[in-house]
Amino acid sequence: HDGRAEVALLEDRGWFGWRDDQVHVYRIGAGFTGISTAYHLARRGQRDVVVLEREAVGSGTTSKAAGGIRSQFPTETEIRFSLEAIGAFERFHEKFRVDIGYRRVGYLLLISDPEDLAGYHERMALQRRLGVDVREITAAEAKAIVPALHVDDLIAAVWGPTDGMAGPAEVTSGFARRARELGARIIEGVDVTTIAVERGRTGGVTTSRGSISTPVVINAAGPAAARVGRLAGVSIPVQPRRRHIFFTEPFPEIPGPVPLTTDRASGFYFRKEMEQLLLSPGDVEDIGEDFDVPVDRARIDETVEKALHRIPIIEKARIAGGWAGLRPLTPDDHAIIGWAPGVGGFFLAVGFGGHGFQHSPATGRYVSEWLLDGRPSLDLSLFDPGRFAAGHAIHHDRGPDAE
Repeated sequence: HDGRAEVALLEDRGWFGWRDDQVHVYRIGAGFTGISTAYHLARRGQRDVVVLEREAVGSGTTSKAAGGIRSQFPTETEIRFSLEAIGAFERFHEKFRVDIGYRRVGYLLLISDPEDLAGYHERMALQRRLGVDVREITAAEAKAIVPALHVDDLIAAVWGPTDGMAGPAEVTSGFARRARELGARIIEGVDVTTIAVERGRTGGVTTSRGSISTPVVINAAGPAAARVGRLAGVSIPVQPRRRHIFFTEPFPEIPGPVPLTTDRASGFYFRKEMEQLLLSPGDVEDIGEDFDVPVDRARIDETVEKALHRIPIIEKARIAGGWAGLRPLTPDDHAIIGWAPGVGGFFLAVGFGGHGFQHSPATGRYVSEWLLDGRPSLDLSLFDPGRFAAGHAIHHDRGPDAE
């Protein structure tokens, strides 16, 4: 079953390949980045887009995201990604006829350290210059937004009222359905075992369903990015880290809506989902490349301890369950997007570190532009894959991570 492809994209927890005789095929995994890119390629009229997923559409890290959407990033490029994506989420129901549960509940960052606040003053100046509605508020004003908060140890808060939430599964299925309507094929249950590199360039991929020759392979493999890179002989500094989220039984004592609220000192964050509270300790745990991520029950105690300090009324709640997901982190906590050094035709879109969901509409657009037009309409040099080897890592604290 040999075939040819113009571009191959490898995404999320698996590695993907397919054959289709005498067609040009873009092969994309069915996580946030891959499925968004599939849609944008098909929307641009690219024929024979084929999406392949090792498991199911929206599985892997996609299914574990918390759904946060924010503009509060430290760099202009990331802020522009956010503004592009927020516009897409606002129009999603109208465009895709899918209810993604998008709501502007806001992002609230609780600050107890003066040095941390000074850093946010610099960020907010940049964010406001780019059109973001963000402001410093007092601890008392934060408590007015979320009355259950304990604020005695806070010196201020940062409030982004236009940030919000959406459903990751609904967004992914919306992109997938429209990509199919535009002619893309989405095939699940495919594994890739080899990426052929010939004379310094990618030449093809061997899969569980045959081989395919292709001059371009795109690695958008989320937590598996480094493993996929090794298939092409490329070292990619992306490390999967475990993050827990727990949820309570219905808890009307904290009425909604509630913004996604992050305690900067402890990393703890919470938000309301229907009548339940979602709680995370903000953990970032190195578990190697074991993609089986069971819940560590010890994290429940850590989460409850942090929650009791910030929202004391939580003592009346009962933890009903939880899950753990993987966050693909780079050494500077910023994404890698661009051509891999050393191997021609190997493109990277990896290392989003927990904000792959909220940036997926923008990432899909700009990656598709890079493929079809030769360059994206937004300068993405910030995410240069060669920056680590060149000693040009990004020196910005990326801020809250509650996707």
